[in-house]
Amino acid sequence: MTPPLWLPLSLLLALLVLVVALPADGRRRLLARRAPQPVAVDERVTEFLAAGLLPLSDCPRDRTACLRCLQVDRCVVHRLLELGLTPGVELRVVQDNGGPMLVSVRGSRVALGRDLADNLWVEVDGPPAGR
Repeated sequence: MTPPLWLPLSLLLALLVLVVALPADGRRRLLARRAPQPVAVDERVTEFLAAGLLPLSDCPRDRTACLRCLQVDRCVVHRLLELGLTPGVELRVVQDNGGPMLVSVRGSRVALGRDLADNLWVEVDGPPAGR
C-alpha cells in the first residue's frame, strides 16, 4: 500500500475499535438514529382552535387578523420579527392562490410560504376590510 492510503485506513480502524470498545448501551446510542421526540402538537392545535385561533393559511382573504402565536423554530422567529410579524400585530391576507401567501403588515407586503403560514396562528376580526 502507498503511504497516503495508510492514514485513512488507520483512522477507519481506530473508529471501529472505538465503537466496539464502547459498552452496548453507549454503542446503541451512538449508532441509533435519533427518533423524533413526540411533540404534543395535537394538544397545542386543539388549544389554539378552542381559543378561536386559526392558522394564517386558513385566514380568509381581505380580513383583518391579529397575529397571536408563532409555532416555528427560533431562527425563523427571529426573521419574522425582523419582517414586522410580531405577536399582536394586525395583518391582512392580500393574495392567497394556494401557493405562497401575500400578507400586508405594518404598511408592507410580505410573501410567506404556505408551510410557514400553517404555523402562524391568528385571531380573525370582523367582516372583510374595505367593503
